[in-house]
Amino acid sequence: MSASAALLNIKKIRQELAHQRIGRRVDYHESTTSTNDIAWHEVEKGSADGFVVFAEHQSSGRGRLGRTWVMPKAAGVLASVVICEGRSGRKTAALGLIAAVAVCDAVAAGGSVAATIKWPNDILVGGRKIGGILIEAKPQPGGGQVAVLGIGINCLQHRGHFCGDLAASATSLDIESDRPVDRTAVAIRLFKELDRWIGQSPDDAGKSLRAAWRSRSSMLGERIRVRQDGVIFSGSVIDIDPTSALLIQLDEGGVRAFSAADTTVVRADADGC
Repeated sequence: MSASAALLNIKKIRQELAHQRIGRRVDYHESTTSTNDIAWHEVEKGSADGFVVFAEHQSSGRGRLGRTWVMPKAAGVLASVVICEGRSGRKTAALGLIAAVAVCDAVAAGGSVAATIKWPNDILVGGRKIGGILIEAKPQPGGGQVAVLGIGINCLQHRGHFCGDLAASATSLDIESDRPVDRTAVAIRLFKELDRWIGQSPDDAGKSLRAAWRSRSSMLGERIRVRQDGVIFSGSVIDIDPTSALLIQLDEGGVRAFSAADTTVVRADADGC
């Protein structure tokens, strides 16, 4: 079903998020290099916690492991949020779990489609990527960290927008849903979910967050190949631990935890080099 590529209703977004920690300040650009860049500039000014920036288009959008993120103007939700955590706050990995669950729920609500999480940072519908997360973090003076979560959700693209490898691996809400897609509603749901999870203490949220991730995972029980430090490992995914490391029952025996920071999922036809 086609939908009009109207610009985001930033006034409505600001009204909906004004009383939250996440979204109490919202910035908006029709075009920029990267929303993560703007978020980091805001961090340099100080008092950036909860700051959210949206863009209709990015000229230098980036993804995990140096990949690029390309999206037509006004075709999706492109945003970044600043989250400052003290010494006892959440670590980067836990923020990744929260972001994945929040994006998954925003996608499901925005199109009445079943969205799942592919570890560590992809959101899928029908096995195709519909959203992704990039987390960048730095230590804060005196302890704790400041993290910028960059989020992209494909909303209005048609099949013809996806070329090359993306034609077989990417999708959008417009393609998957049987109803009109409201990008503004998707954005609001995304940051309401983020705020809800962030509003819980790390201890209170721990078990429920892990359960939420597991119920949305596309990988539990699946056979998988991963690369860590240049070595390929094969096995079956059995769980995720509180640090966001994937737990794999290895083919050669034993269970090993693989951190998202230094592990890459390898395609079944990859040669391991």
